[in-house]
Amino acid sequence: MRYFNGLALVLMTGIIFSACQKELYFDSTEGQSIGTLQADSSFDCLPSSVSGVYQADSLLGSGNYLDVTVNVSQAGSYTIKSDTINGFSFSGSGVFGTTGINTVRLYGTGRPILEGINTFIIKYGTSFCNIDVEVTPPNQVPAVYSFAGAGGFCTGATLNGTYMEALATNSSNTVLVGVNVSVAGTYDINTTTVNGISFSGSGVFSSTGAQQVLLTATGTPAATGTFNFPISGSGSSCSFSVTFDPAAPPAVFTMEGAPGNCTAVVLSGSYVVGVPMSANNTASLNAVVTTPGSYSITGTTVNGVTFSGSGLFSITGTQTITLTASGTPAATGTFSFPVTGNSSTCPFNVTFTNPPADFINCRIDGVYSTFDIDAIATRTTIAGVEVLSIEGRSGIASFPSLSLNLSKTTGGSVGTGTYTVNQLTLGNLISCDYNAANGTNYFAGTDPLNQSQNPAFTIVINSITPTRVAGTFAGPVKDNNGAGPAVRVITQGTFDVPLQ
Repeated sequence: MRYFNGLALVLMTGIIFSACQKELYFDSTEGQSIGTLQADSSFDCLPSSVSGVYQADSLLGSGNYLDVTVNVSQAGSYTIKSDTINGFSFSGSGVFGTTGINTVRLYGTGRPILEGINTFIIKYGTSFCNIDVEVTPPNQVPAVYSFAGAGGFCTGATLNGTYMEALATNSSNTVLVGVNVSVAGTYDINTTTVNGISFSGSGVFSSTGAQQVLLTATGTPAATGTFNFPISGSGSSCSFSVTFDPAAPPAVFTMEGAPGNCTAVVLSGSYVVGVPMSANNTASLNAVVTTPGSYSITGTTVNGVTFSGSGLFSITGTQTITLTASGTPAATGTFSFPVTGNSSTCPFNVTFTNPPADFINCRIDGVYSTFDIDAIATRTTIAGVEVLSIEGRSGIASFPSLSLNLSKTTGGSVGTGTYTVNQLTLGNLISCDYNAANGTNYFAGTDPLNQSQNPAFTIVINSITPTRVAGTFAGPVKDNNGAGPAVRVITQGTFDVPLQ
């Protein structure tokens, strides 16, 4: 492990950097449901779609996802994941409420490292399929294209999903639009917002010629009737129409288990104090439907968190519904969450935990990350100077891992205070090594040739005793020994570890 560029230059004549070898890892957890991913004879996911732009050294966002198809033979919870390739991966979890063909959206996380075609293995239970995702060079030029039917109605536009007043759209609400591409490149296509919803899609046209683009709807329809949706991109435009059915009458149902505890509750996601809830934090439970129709289920806010959900019951009987959590947990312990739908209320319990007693955690490019395995601080001496090192791993494997290092060249031990990479004149040297899951090392450290790094990586020691050290850290780290160009941004870093 390296310490810091500044320490190497000031205290030694040189430093040897060890190369980091790329490592692929596979981590899949089978859910309670049973089914198979749909694939063709070549094991390619079928049908499937890739959404979003994937550029080298660009962080993935909510628009980067894969849709895969599963034939479910037994309803229940599921987790579907890909392997990690080239610095990014895909995953999704939830509950299959019905058997048969279901479409699952897998959201991407990470930051692609190199351009090229990446073949991901998607795994669910004992089944798998492959899907290709193309990573384009950084700052690829926008595509040049025109819509089929430009200047009028979009020719051959194909609408999918249910469109109903007051029924929120979801991933099944899509439209396929034809385009003719004259110059390959990135695209970002949007409609205007009409009747409370809009359609959008982004990605890469890797070849020229006639193609189709999948756009996904967001929003909640405000009224019934037929509305035209103008769409534009690359200086071209056309429109397509959507007919919204009248709102379904409210469903008649009871929360299964009411007025006692909710039954068949399946919680997904981690519930950690101080960590905001996300789309991964869900509670699936049952409702007994006697009359189909629309539903809205809301919960009271407990411990800073609220569960809610809405949708449409199309058949009677026991149905599984998924509620999504919002908010940030305030305290540890087990709390009861009453949820109400159609004047029927039942509670379920959620247990919130603290970060481990010995912990190192942060957000890396916005993704919550922990390095609690073997989290520890040590003091060592290099060339007569004491170095305080704080390090930990995310799991059994060597990577991902994170290490913080601090030293005072003026002598003495590191104490409480704020330390940055720009404090060489004060005798302060610091560094951060983040080793990603694929083995790539990202580094920030004191550089005698650049004492004006902005933003400056910063480590704050809030408390330090002979047996323990706690504090915070934040800032950018880069590959190639800190030279870049790839960068990861660390925010909200905290640690509290034993000192040996």
